[in-house]
Amino acid sequence: MINASAALPWLMLLLVPAFWKFLLPLALVMTVGLVYIEVVKKMTVRAVCRQAGVFLVGRVRTTHNILKELIR
Repeated sequence: MINASAALPWLMLLLVPAFWKFLLPLALVMTVGLVYIEVVKKMTVRAVCRQAGVFLVGRVRTTHNILKELIR
């Protein structure tokens, strides 16, 4: 079963046909990407976004609050 979010690029393609030269490749890439995430990686889109966030930011969170330091 494929997530329904894979249909969003195709819905955009149908609603705005003037940009079909831009949207068709974008829709194809997004659909293939979502199918890859769901079928091959066996992960949800939310889990992939979480994993990308951990990759970009890292697991260790700082306890230093910059806003509190600026107020002092």
